[in-house]
Amino acid sequence: MPVDYGMNELALYVHVPFCVKKCAYCDFNAYSGLGDLAEGFVEAICKEIEASHERGKPVETCFFGGGTPTYLEADQLARILTALRSAFAVAHNAEITSEANPSTADAEKFAAMREAGFNRLSIGVQAFDDRLLAAVDRTHTADEAEVAIRAARTAGFENISLDLMFGLPTQTREDWDATLDSAINLGTEHISVYALTLEPGTRFERLHAGGKLNLPTESDELWMYERAIERLTEAGFEHYEVSNFARPGFRARHNLVYWRNGEYRGFGPGAVSYIAGRRWTNEKYPARYNRKVRDEADLAVESERLDPPAALAESLMLGLRLREGIALDPLRMRFGIDPLIHFESTLQKLSSKGWLEVTTDRLRLTHQGLLFANDVFLELLP
Repeated sequence: MPVDYGMNELALYVHVPFCVKKCAYCDFNAYSGLGDLAEGFVEAICKEIEASHERGKPVETCFFGGGTPTYLEADQLARILTALRSAFAVAHNAEITSEANPSTADAEKFAAMREAGFNRLSIGVQAFDDRLLAAVDRTHTADEAEVAIRAARTAGFENISLDLMFGLPTQTREDWDATLDSAINLGTEHISVYALTLEPGTRFERLHAGGKLNLPTESDELWMYERAIERLTEAGFEHYEVSNFARPGFRARHNLVYWRNGEYRGFGPGAVSYIAGRRWTNEKYPARYNRKVRDEADLAVESERLDPPAALAESLMLGLRLREGIALDPLRMRFGIDPLIHFESTLQKLSSKGWLEVTTDRLRLTHQGLLFANDVFLELLP
């Protein structure tokens, strides 16, 4: 039976690896002090897009992430978007998102981006508290974040998302409530909330190892997450994914492709692609990436092909992030495997802990399962 790994969807991702300053918690493929490579990067990524084997495929979503996409000039972002439109059949109503940092964007840049075709912004606010922002190496203030959000609205963006973080060093329950107040009052369409994680190789990981990071307790962090669910749902947001909340009609269409384990094509340094069961990662270092594109060398530095059981496991881990859970019949059709049989013992274990609702046609995390979501996903690893 043929395996339809991608569900006939294609999303496009553009990775912009530049930042003004790398945050203390960040383990993304991002670099500061490399602005001299930016123009060469734009030329290289446009060339990579033009040479894509997937040219001509229909596309419903494009996402510019980083790093900090708004580190680039608006005309540079527009050139990349034009290259995408030239190479792919981008739908007229496609969701076209750019991440944005309040310190690298203003009303003029937002207006130019809107004119170029971007219609959604994901603004990395993290906290409406200058003390906490400084502690995590953010380069903006709370006031600048609010100014950026209002500037985006003035520029014509009607779909704005905010990223917020909890569990930050010295952050209290009162601090988190105040940040939620500010976010709700700004009236954006989408809010993402993420717990701080201590990723290997980051400054925070080193500080924590040396006993120099004053983090909230586990019970405080849990309270902050449940508080976000309570406050945001009361304010009219749908809690549709573990970390994501949206006004009706404003769920992140691009991220839904990931959570449904659809196909995506990534461009830029360190970008990941997943097509027809093959996943590969581009050259990560910007200067080397620029050179490889110029020399028409193979950009893939890591590659793997998933067999049906492994792809099924990933589909479960991703799909269970959605609050609606994951329908099983489409998975049976995609992979020719019944998840209830293949993962029988694991599903029974998770169900007995009260973390998972299991029926003949759907799996869904319980509220308790939400709180232990990472443990659930680890159990499903092949």
